[in-house]
Amino acid sequence: MEAQLVNQLKIARNIKLLRLGKGLTQEQLADAIDIPSTRYANYEQGTRAIPIDTLAAISSYFHIALDALVKSDLSKVDLKGLIKVGGNRLLFPILIKDDGKFESIEVVPVKASAGYLSGYADPEFIEALPKAALPFIGMGTHRGFPLTGDSMLPVPDEAIIVGKFVEQIADIKNGKTYIVVSTTGIAYKRVYVKANEQVLLMVSDNKIYNSYEIPFEHVLELWEFRCFISTKEYAADEYSMENLFQQVYGMNKGIEEIKQKLNSR
Repeated sequence: MEAQLVNQLKIARNIKLLRLGKGLTQEQLADAIDIPSTRYANYEQGTRAIPIDTLAAISSYFHIALDALVKSDLSKVDLKGLIKVGGNRLLFPILIKDDGKFESIEVVPVKASAGYLSGYADPEFIEALPKAALPFIGMGTHRGFPLTGDSMLPVPDEAIIVGKFVEQIADIKNGKTYIVVSTTGIAYKRVYVKANEQVLLMVSDNKIYNSYEIPFEHVLELWEFRCFISTKEYAADEYSMENLFQQVYGMNKGIEEIKQKLNSR
């Protein structure tokens, strides 16, 4: 019973925080979700449990996932920096500060990458990710993602790709590299927009790997490449002139083929 009351009070604090963030009175929010203002006042004071249909209405009104509303302490979230990606999918740019002196970015390790697809709505999941301070990275919302495999040479396997959040597909620059978070997973590729077909063409710089397409509606998040971090040491001949020439030749040949395909459509 005590735990239930604690959770009830946390939800009450959350909805009050969201209401004040929108500059609404209790009466205005009550009208918006179609309940009496006196009943809403009891919910916000934590003296009355909120029914699930009312929670769903509040969730929909503020475009915040229901589990984030009921499970998380939203006072720890930078609500001004909260980014709506689509539907009720939200991006939580949790900014961890050391006495207000610096901000850090979240890094998604390999083991957590699968959970990232379902943890987007939970600021506690994002807050639990390891952090890195990169004062040189500049302004914007940034996040680090793991790279596995050799599809994007010379970026090494197990490197962390740091990307800057891109708000919409229209902002993609053809031929630049992006981390694409989709319903099928997380991928770092060279990206081309095929607007007529409503798909992204995902191209590996290592031409051993075939290109593939992701429909626009499957794209959840886009992050533009900013830098990568790697602790992996390379062999003495790994970046010899011969190897580098082969990689650049293969990359240019592949890009020309892609351009020809795009121009022929």
